Amino acid sequence: MSRKLSKSLEDYLEIIYLLEKKQGTARVKDIATHLNVSLPSVTEMVRRLAKRGLAKYKRYGIIRLTKKGHPVAKDIYKKHELLKNFFLSIGVDKKIAVQDACLAEHILSKKTMSKIGEFLRSS
Repeated sequence: MSRKLSKSLEDYLEIIYLLEKKQGTARVKDIATHLNVSLPSVTEMVRRLAKRGLAKYKRYGIIRLTKKGHPVAKDIYKKHELLKNFFLSIGVDKKIAVQDACLAEHILSKKTMSKIGEFLRSS
């Protein structure tokens, strides 16, 4: 990807990925509920994802990740899970671990993420 995605776009990709995985589809209403944002905000962000070729969206229809978007979204989700598990392993409360993982997944380098993965595998 030529330009880095914003935290918000990454959050939208991740929730679309999770909804597709859980329900088979993602809709504007479902995304708004999960992210606690307005329907127009979801529509705008999904349009941005579509412009970048990461998602397909038709008005009042379902939202799908593209072949380009799916691996990006999956990677974001994997980072989130890795961080959550790391925080849990060091004794952080589950609610806080989930929140902190969501924040950290957007800023940590690949090298740091790799080291966290190595640490978890060795412990």
